[in-house]
Amino acid sequence: MWIKNLIVYLGDDAFSFSVGELDQILADNRCQPCGSQTLSTEGFVPPLKGQDPMVYAVEGFIYCTYQQTTRLLPGPVIKELLDEKVEHIQDEEGRKVGRKEKAELKEQITFELMPRAFTRSRRTNLLIDTQRKRVLVDASSATRAEEVVACLRKAIGTLPVAYPAPNSAPYTSYSNWLRDTKLLPEGFTLGDRCELKGTKDEGAAVKFTAVDLGQEEILAHLETGMVVTRINLAWQDSLELDVNDKLEIKRIKALDVLQENIDTLDADDAVAELEARISLQGSVLREALDGLFGYFEVNPA
Repeated sequence: MWIKNLIVYLGDDAFSFSVGELDQILADNRCQPCGSQTLSTEGFVPPLKGQDPMVYAVEGFIYCTYQQTTRLLPGPVIKELLDEKVEHIQDEEGRKVGRKEKAELKEQITFELMPRAFTRSRRTNLLIDTQRKRVLVDASSATRAEEVVACLRKAIGTLPVAYPAPNSAPYTSYSNWLRDTKLLPEGFTLGDRCELKGTKDEGAAVKFTAVDLGQEEILAHLETGMVVTRINLAWQDSLELDVNDKLEIKRIKALDVLQENIDTLDADDAVAELEARISLQGSVLREALDGLFGYFEVNPA
């Protein structure tokens, strides 16, 4: 277990269920295999393959796994067969195939191909922080995260959580942090990556990687009216991460202090290792989010 990206949802009264209740709820909403005529299925699966528990609870965290299984039916394959059928009808019957008939032929081809199509399963992990009333989704896109949260909400029956709503535009603070590192939230230091976008020129953007973020070239871009929309930060020598102007977190990486603790884990006991990882990364993420969200006075949108 290692959370690489993070989209966070906040709630005031989101976690009234117990660990045992949630385990049963997710077991009742397990992701099923795709039927012969089913395009996709979704639900939850045990985080550890070969193990029964649907959730693992450690120090106020609940860890679970969402899965979506999809039949792979490439559009070009359907189009090629459709074109062949249309051409055959036109040649054999000497008539033009209309739009409605084409749609019916496409539906027939899809129906015939479905049972033979391969399936692909995609897993997304969730870390529910019951102490802070946060749902942390390991997803790189908001669309994917919303699919996961919607499935969890449907399974539970209610899940009143929402995107974080900062009290001010994060990009303003990010830009100020480059100008003066003393303005950074306590515990954070600048990393070596950032992205800037123009507020006047449509499409104007520039990325900097592996550089000193306080260098004059970057500050000069700020003077032209550009703002920082993504910035690389370190949290207390434990985590490195990128945060964008929607407070979505990307590219989470363990730094020396945390990595040393991870390296000492017992890999021979899968359950013990998973629970230790939940505790280690979860507690550091909790503290980092406390610092970041506290700075922006974040509330649910």
